[in-house]
Amino acid sequence: MSGEPGPTCEAPPPGEIEPGSGVRIVVEYCEPCGFEATYLELASAVKEQYPGIEIESRLGGTGAFEIEINGQLVFSKLENGGFPYEKDVSIYNAGRLCSPCPCSASSHSTSLAY
Repeated sequence: MSGEPGPTCEAPPPGEIEPGSGVRIVVEYCEPCGFEATYLELASAVKEQYPGIEIESRLGGTGAFEIEINGQLVFSKLENGGFPYEKDVSIYNAGRLCSPCPCSASSHSTSLAY
């Protein structure tokens, strides 16, 4: 290791992802747990910043709040025990632009759930 920082990933500017870009987010959540509001908040934020991204939901099992980007699981509440932070669901975690965030959810400062 050279001690040099590796390449970093930054999200493209809002609105830069065109419709039909192929970026697809699927959020599986537990409806009886009351997680629909969290999904709707996430979906609204994504659509506002990146209107070209396709985002959809599906009902999941008890305690679930799982996020896939282009078929790759990028966040699992069942595994992590909490809600995602912004870097956990970066579109770059889709694996098509760079590697998933190597840090744990607890190391981030901004939660998507309030």
